[in-house]
Amino acid sequence: MPLRAAHPSRGFTLIEVMVVLVIMGLVATSLTLGLDSLRGRDVDQALRRLRLVMEATADRASVRGRPIALELLPDGYRFSALDADDNWRPLNDPPVFTEKTLPTGLAWRGLRLDGQGQADSTRLQFGTQPPEYELRLATPSGEALLTGKANGEVVLQLPGRSS
Repeated sequence: MPLRAAHPSRGFTLIEVMVVLVIMGLVATSLTLGLDSLRGRDVDQALRRLRLVMEATADRASVRGRPIALELLPDGYRFSALDADDNWRPLNDPPVFTEKTLPTGLAWRGLRLDGQGQADSTRLQFGTQPPEYELRLATPSGEALLTGKANGEVVLQLPGRSS
């Protein structure tokens, strides 16, 4: 007959419980860090996409000969085109000219127009000649700057580096 312990073991020891808690803490920390880095990539990707779309807008307005405006919304942006009756109408031309929402952590900081008589700081108008401007955005790592040149090129400067 096999020998039995006087008190059979039931449950976990304190060391086993502590090891499991440490492992769970490490997993939670790595998930948090991973999500934060993904969030940062979303912001960088959104800024690069905005730069390309602004260059495409300058080209399209020049080719069409009709103004197109980038309208800065509180949580995103959209494009409007001037119709035949001189009214601004939302431009919905997927995938480039659709209304977009800014990712979490990205916010408008300010728009400065060079050589234009526009007082509206929420609308950037592209015409036959691309405007010169500076568009500042707040990011989790600092301020990003989009600079529009007279040739339609848009230069993106990310916080701490330039692209």
